[in-house]
Amino acid sequence: MGAISTLFVILGMDFVTKKWVQAKLPMNCKKEVVKNRLYFWHIKNNGVAYNKCSGKRKEILLFTGGLLAYYSGLFFQSLQGKKSRKYAIPLALVLGGGYGNFLERARKGEVTDFLFVPVKGRNTPIFNLADVAVWIGAACLTIVSLGEK
Repeated sequence: MGAISTLFVILGMDFVTKKWVQAKLPMNCKKEVVKNRLYFWHIKNNGVAYNKCSGKRKEILLFTGGLLAYYSGLFFQSLQGKKSRKYAIPLALVLGGGYGNFLERARKGEVTDFLFVPVKGRNTPIFNLADVAVWIGAACLTIVSLGEK
């Protein structure tokens, strides 16, 4: 699968899973998926991780919009061969997830989160597929950039 396809698949999966959660799981409802390991827990997050910066929608949109513009530029440079093509798929993951959350936040003022993985003794966040794509993409970008040095 190409980088552009990857970006749109992530964006589509994020949209579909959020719609599914909104339709099937009442707000603040928690359902165990894998015993003591994975839960679907429907919440709304109007901040960022751990609901930080809650109520600062405009600032979050400006900051994330700037990051998305910057990474979009890198993505297109990679596709055109001006940057290493090794960056294209990781950037597609970051952008697919980033745009998924950005668009929902711009439309609704909040993001649907629903994946919860408890870790004993820690306050772990509730997140969504967009967040997973961003983290995986960022990790891959780090690995690729370290491999070039």
